[in-house]
Amino acid sequence: MIKYKVAAVCVTFAFGMTNAQIDSLKMNIDLRTRGELDNGARTLSSKGKSAETTVLSRARFGIDYYYKKLEMYISAQDVRTWGETGTASGKNQNFILNEAWADYHFSDRFSVKLGRQILAYDNERLVGGLDWAMQGRSFDALKSTYHISPKSRIEAVATYNNDDNDANDLPEKEIYSIAEGGEITKSLQIIHYQYTGNRKFQFSAIAMNNILQNPLGTHYDMLTLGINAKKYFENMGFFGSAYYQVGKNTLAQSKSAYQFSVNSDFLLHPKFNIVAGTEWLSGKSFDTDPGTNRSFSPLYGTNHLYNGFMDYFYLGNSYFNSFGLNDYYLKSNFKFNSDSQIQANVHAFTSNGQLGFDGSGTKYSSYLGSELDFVFTHKFGKVITANLGHSFMFAGESMNIIKNIPDPKSMQTWTWVAVKIAPNFRLK
Repeated sequence: MIKYKVAAVCVTFAFGMTNAQIDSLKMNIDLRTRGELDNGARTLSSKGKSAETTVLSRARFGIDYYYKKLEMYISAQDVRTWGETGTASGKNQNFILNEAWADYHFSDRFSVKLGRQILAYDNERLVGGLDWAMQGRSFDALKSTYHISPKSRIEAVATYNNDDNDANDLPEKEIYSIAEGGEITKSLQIIHYQYTGNRKFQFSAIAMNNILQNPLGTHYDMLTLGINAKKYFENMGFFGSAYYQVGKNTLAQSKSAYQFSVNSDFLLHPKFNIVAGTEWLSGKSFDTDPGTNRSFSPLYGTNHLYNGFMDYFYLGNSYFNSFGLNDYYLKSNFKFNSDSQIQANVHAFTSNGQLGFDGSGTKYSSYLGSELDFVFTHKFGKVITANLGHSFMFAGESMNIIKNIPDPKSMQTWTWVAVKIAPNFRLK
């Protein structure tokens, strides 16, 4: 009942403001549906197991209100798997307020945003909006932005997390127990700098500190430092990133982990380009000291953009604090016309850390498998986009060990089709 009241408030806000003195009032709608045929996505499928069909959907609407130096935004959404709610159900457990924030510009250079909001930086490797997942990702946060110059700005973000149940707190400590990215974050602080230069040059630096809390209430700091750089020439572009994590994780292990990536984008034709590159995410080895953690955590990253579309690694809380990953890839994109294009990617995966030895003393191979992804995209006008995707995973023996599937199929596949309708319009 409360959720229906929230929806009513949002609608009342939209239409009530049209009668007020405003500078601008805009609305956006995001309707999307995706059907998936899962025959080995996210993890290996065992022999004899039938492919599973799932249909997911999102219905989201947002209202953006401007008045002088103030901007306010409210976004509500319903996310569901088809059939999880009965046809005559009296309750909707899927309706949430995705964003609700106010952004006040104290000057042309300085502004402060308060409330539930999406945080996305750089290539979304460390912090991103997770838009592939129907629910997306947003934070309860306070963010300030200062424009140093027309080409550079710096942002600072702070969050504080708690639940609404005091009964589980210790007498001297507040307990918070929601794990994301394999860690329980009590508070998050981010400082991000971005510079955009001439001739398609970009550089950014980020420092993110997670104040982590273990189940007993003890707090630890885990700091992630990173840089990103991008430069395009006439027919070629280069991109690279590097991150380092230090401190302690939720389990009080000493953290020492890194991420490194580099790639080249070759513009072979106005309609065709190829990207070749590699990414390394450090991980533990079979003989790593239990008190040390060498596994890099892309904590709030949009991981679907990386390491294959089948999401075998760093999905939800899985594969974090594991053996790490080396990804060698070749990506291509061909545009048939302004409305249609096809993307084809191939990945070769190896573990970053050593997996150990089998019962006969033979060393496990670091090779995990190869993935092949195809995605066809077509736009129908300005607001409708359709996608058709198909992926193959050719897993190695070591993937069976990591996923703990003793008798998997020789080839894993995943097929999906999606439609997105996303109009934007001005109410006044």
